[in-house]
Amino acid sequence: MRARLKFSPIEKLRERAVVRFPLEKIHGPLPELKLGDIILVRHKRGGLMRWLLRQVTRSYWDHIALIIFPKNETKGYGADILIEAIQYGLMTSLRRGIEIHRLEKYLDDPDKFDIGIKRVAWLDDGMRNRIRAFLLMNVDTPYYPISSVKLFMAWISKGYRRMFFRRQRFTCSGLIQKAFYEAADWEQRSKVIFRNIGYTPIQLQDITRPDDIAISDACEWVWNKR
Repeated sequence: MRARLKFSPIEKLRERAVVRFPLEKIHGPLPELKLGDIILVRHKRGGLMRWLLRQVTRSYWDHIALIIFPKNETKGYGADILIEAIQYGLMTSLRRGIEIHRLEKYLDDPDKFDIGIKRVAWLDDGMRNRIRAFLLMNVDTPYYPISSVKLFMAWISKGYRRMFFRRQRFTCSGLIQKAFYEAADWEQRSKVIFRNIGYTPIQLQDITRPDDIAISDACEWVWNKR
C-alpha cells in the first residue's frame, strides 16, 4: 500500500504562496478567501464614468463585488467565484445587473484592474450562508439606483408598490450592503452598516458607495490595503 506524503507546515505555506495571477506579482500571494469576503475594484481603463466616480468620492476604488464560492478543490470549486452588480457606462443600455464571475477576471490584467480585499471577521457560517442566499436570489436583477420619485409613487399607490417591489434594482455597493444587512440578526445589524448609522435599509441601498466600504471599520483589510 502506497504511503501518503506528509508535508511540513513550512512546505504548506510555500504551497499557498505560489503566485498564480499577474496581480499577485505586484501585491503578493492572495490569502485563502472566505465566503463573504468583499472585493474592491479599481478600473484603470474604465472610461469617464469610473473616473468621475473616483473623483466625486475621492476614492481609489470604483466598484465592489463579493465572494460567494471560495476556491475549494475538495468540493470541486476550482476558482474563487464572485457576484457583482455591473454597469459599464452612463447609458441605460450598458447597465447589465447582477452577474456571477470568476475572481481571476480581475487578477489576470493589472493594466486594466486593481483589487483589494476586506473581510467582516466575526461572521459565522450561518450568516455567511444567508448572505450568499440573498445574493443568489437576486441574480439577473437590473442595475439601477432607486429614485425618490419611484419611492413616492410606491408609497401612494398600492398597484405601483407591487410592481416596484417586483422590480428591485441595485448598485454594486448597495447590493453588498443590503446582503449583509438582511443576513444579520436584528441585534447585529448596526455592526454591518458600512456608512454612518441612522439610515433605513432602502436608503442604504441608494447611498452606500465603494469608498464607504473601503474606509469602514465594520470590515478589515486582508489584502492590498488602500
